[in-house]
Amino acid sequence: MTGAPIWSVVIPTKDRSRELAACLRRLAPGEQTLNAVEYEVVVSDDGDFAATDAMLRSAFPWVRHVRGPRRGPAANRNAGARAARGAWIVFADDDVVPSTEWLAAYAAASDGYQVLEGRTTCEAGLRSPRVHAPENNAGGALWSCNFAILHALFDATGGFDEGFVFPHMEDADLRERLRAAGHAMGWVSEARVDHPPRRHPPGSRMGAYREAEVRFLYKHGAPRPVRWRLLRSIALDRMVNIRVRPKGLDSMLALWALAAELWHVARHAASWERRYVLEFPTERGA
Repeated sequence: MTGAPIWSVVIPTKDRSRELAACLRRLAPGEQTLNAVEYEVVVSDDGDFAATDAMLRSAFPWVRHVRGPRRGPAANRNAGARAARGAWIVFADDDVVPSTEWLAAYAAASDGYQVLEGRTTCEAGLRSPRVHAPENNAGGALWSCNFAILHALFDATGGFDEGFVFPHMEDADLRERLRAAGHAMGWVSEARVDHPPRRHPPGSRMGAYREAEVRFLYKHGAPRPVRWRLLRSIALDRMVNIRVRPKGLDSMLALWALAAELWHVARHAASWERRYVLEFPTERGA
């Protein structure tokens, strides 16, 4: 490639070589309908760099592989963005499977927009309350598994907030900051990726992830305290998910995981709130 590409696909990864390989096969030169000279793929790696590097050199030598900072997915995406050379950055997760028209659809819709959001499906379906996938069929989410942003705007916005150290809420935070700055987001339903279902982490780990929601709510001016509203939201969301899935052993295990998640949040939410009132001392409008 003699010049800089127009599009830089940035994929953060951490020790998921099988999923990453399935994603990259759809991005190989000739697989996308967009001409290969117009895009590059940057993999930012928070895991076993040597093992992933060996896999990439063997099977995907056209991928640019950079070291992540090992400070969570927000920081890892920022590291990939710093290495990107394109005028546009397209973010994807390492376990999505892009459609062959994915990048061409973004390219066709890019005039007049600085931020574009694509469609995320789960073709396999969610048959158990113990699995999840971030389906997005209408827009408005700006999930990090499938969106594009002008490189200059991403830099001007400050990228992902690296204070979100869990794989949770860092994309919602960027969405809200872009909205507050008045940036319109274009919806591109043809820019589709499929997100296979994956198992929820254990309940205690899911509870730990909820710290990111407390930080998000404090940062964006939610009425305080937030812990009781958060506990109620977790319980309602999980119970709805359990009720609409086929009943069986997974339902009982999901209830057990919910109890562990709620217990973790109940034990730690007050300390989280004390921490984030120091970082974000004023409610919006106060």
